[in-house]
Amino acid sequence: MTSGKAEIEGEVRDLLSSLIEKYDMGVSVLGVKLQDVELPNEEVRKAFTDVTDARETMNTKINEAKKYRNQKLNEAQGEKDAVISRAEGEKAARIERARGDVAVFNKLLVEYKTNPDITRQRLILETLEQVLPGTEIYIMNDDGNTMKYFPIRPLEADKAKPKSEQEGSEKNNG
Repeated sequence: MTSGKAEIEGEVRDLLSSLIEKYDMGVSVLGVKLQDVELPNEEVRKAFTDVTDARETMNTKINEAKKYRNQKLNEAQGEKDAVISRAEGEKAARIERARGDVAVFNKLLVEYKTNPDITRQRLILETLEQVLPGTEIYIMNDDGNTMKYFPIRPLEADKAKPKSEQEGSEKNNG
């Protein structure tokens, strides 16, 4: 009564046409139209309304579920794209970092080939500074005596102070 009218009309027209041809009646069917039906009583009307409401509720729920599914799919797609983008960025960063490390290594290799002892000592000292930052490094002779060296750390500390602090301490001293 609410859906499928066109399908029913088409099926009835086809059935009537085949019967008319079968019995060779000399009549042709131009069209079949189902008219609106008047429901017989209140109880049937209520049942019909309930069915119609249920169908509308079903369609609404289906549409809401599709909307929710599409929303979640779009969110998941966005998250996937973000993860892929971050991974590609990390990949590019690692590749560039590796290229930089290779360039540094190649320069060290050239230096090492020209002066292996000095380069080896320098690498040892630089590694110690990285492993033990902020510590004082003393260079010892093979006989265990401390060698004289130029203390760079105090100069670095003075360089790091802002000028206003150095000027203020000079004013207090002068």
